[in-house]
Amino acid sequence: MLTSMILGILTIVLALAFSLLHLAAAFSAIKQKNYCLGNKCILVGSCITSLALAIFYFVPLATILIWIVGSSIVCYGAYWNGQQKESQHISHHIVRITSAIIITVLFILL
Repeated sequence: MLTSMILGILTIVLALAFSLLHLAAAFSAIKQKNYCLGNKCILVGSCITSLALAIFYFVPLATILIWIVGSSIVCYGAYWNGQQKESQHISHHIVRITSAIIITVLFILL
């Protein structure tokens, strides 16, 4: 029972950090008048992941599906930003995709 509770708290904290970090990054870029497609994708994706967290305890299966869609959009937006700036930092994308996959697996385990 305690392990399940710790796993749930860990999942929510990691997912909230992922979602809010990308939401802050998107708002920061838009505040600087950078309206490229990548930043819009990151903004939309982080809003979708925030929605997934809001409905987590009500509809768990929908949370997983919505989380996958939102985090995929965030990862695509970050990749698109790298393509536009012609400065791909592949390690950033690996960390982002790995953290999204780990959070998704944690959601599935709950």
